[in-house]
Amino acid sequence: MSLIFGCRHSQMDHLYKEEMMEAKNKGVFKEIYTAYSRDPNRKKEYVQDIIRNQLPTELFQLLSSSKGHLYVCGDVTMAQDVSKTVQELIATLGAMSLNDAASYLTKLKDENRYHEDIFGLTLRMREVATKIRSTSLNYWQETK
Repeated sequence: MSLIFGCRHSQMDHLYKEEMMEAKNKGVFKEIYTAYSRDPNRKKEYVQDIIRNQLPTELFQLLSSSKGHLYVCGDVTMAQDVSKTVQELIATLGAMSLNDAASYLTKLKDENRYHEDIFGLTLRMREVATKIRSTSLNYWQETK
């Protein structure tokens, strides 16, 4: 199992760094990759950058021929960016269209092999609920 961990600041936000390294030393993780997006004097790096630049072949093989799992946990924006990156690498390495790669990603989710634990959806849920209510209200008023 490999872990890609991302946060803003390595010194402030990487809360379980020691525990992660201990788990790696005990053989729980094969590798640990870290991405920090707001460290001073360091180029911004995100989880999807590590996937794209360091692990595309390994991740594709894991999801295609090894029947592995991918767990994405974090903010909704990060999860969307990771999903987009995974879709793009599936399309490229699987020699398929982006639409076919999207279908493949949906299949992985249906097979419970692509897992998402996402926070930050409440803001979007509110937008969606407001739009639905507004549309429903307009429809109701039109039918009177």
